[in-house]
Amino acid sequence: MDPIEPPTAESVDELRLRLKSMRRLMKDRNGSGDFDSGRRPGSAGVIDGNFLSVTFSAALVIIITVSIYAFYNLYVAVMKKFTHVHDEL
Repeated sequence: MDPIEPPTAESVDELRLRLKSMRRLMKDRNGSGDFDSGRRPGSAGVIDGNFLSVTFSAALVIIITVSIYAFYNLYVAVMKKFTHVHDEL
């Protein structure tokens, strides 16, 4: 197993130069605008908060409806299986 070498002065200087260049690139990118700069200022895209809320609300209503339907059918099946009508007398 190779022992871990401590960082040399040359590698530290190279890393500092790379870090400075990355910072400069990020500063230039933020200064000239980010990747959304081509969009209109008022548009948030196709999927916005209202669309997501309507979609998730519809999914919730469907899940609740199917759950109620399933439990109702389970209740009816149990009531058919175990009827409480006594006709011995």
